[in-house]
Amino acid sequence: MSIEFVISDWRAWYAGVSEPADWQRWRSGELKLQEDIQADVSFLPAMLRRRLSPLSKAVFNTAYPLLQQRDIPLLCCSVHGEAMRTYSLLQGVAAGEDLSPTAFGLSVHNAIVGQLSIANKVRSPALALAGGDYPLLAGFMEAAGILQEGIKEILLIFSEEPLPQMYHPSAESPSAICATALLLTLPAEGIKGTGVTLVNSSSIKVKTAFEEADYQLALVNALVENSGKIPLAREWELQINAN
Repeated sequence: MSIEFVISDWRAWYAGVSEPADWQRWRSGELKLQEDIQADVSFLPAMLRRRLSPLSKAVFNTAYPLLQQRDIPLLCCSVHGEAMRTYSLLQGVAAGEDLSPTAFGLSVHNAIVGQLSIANKVRSPALALAGGDYPLLAGFMEAAGILQEGIKEILLIFSEEPLPQMYHPSAESPSAICATALLLTLPAEGIKGTGVTLVNSSSIKVKTAFEEADYQLALVNALVENSGKIPLAREWELQINAN
């Protein structure tokens, strides 16, 4: 079994690396990662910027430029979502503080994709997906189902941030905030981009996102190289075909 896509455009943000040329420099060792830096969202109104967390800023940095004048479905996939915001709320509850409705509303799993759709005036469905053990497979499978229903194009987003220290004994924490946005469509005549194929193979073995939290980097590296095979889950891999 295989499912084919075309990635017509993509962007990723990870510890200050964002542009495709920067990713090339990073892979060659010419560009160092920048610790404790937040994604640039200076293109957004100040009122919106103030509501964004570091994770949601990374998502906006990658997804917003790809959405210009596009009213297409959004699919945001994350294992933990707004982990730091949720942890802060739990600390407040444990201390007996009142729970802020605004803070709670911005911490739920679909908060980022909701803010993104409002900011871009997207009227198409905006979905949030809990990625579970194998978020890349979950995201691509869900996107495939949506496209097979007749949708021409979808924006698929993956996002993660480092976990609070107390969760480290039970789950591997991402080393830095990472967000990846992919414009996906089905292959058709005249469609340009990078061809990718979701392939079922019994020989595939891969760690879960709770064991390998920086799972997006393998995908980004393959996109930079425009070739490669990325294990997604047991018996599934993503093949990127060089143009």
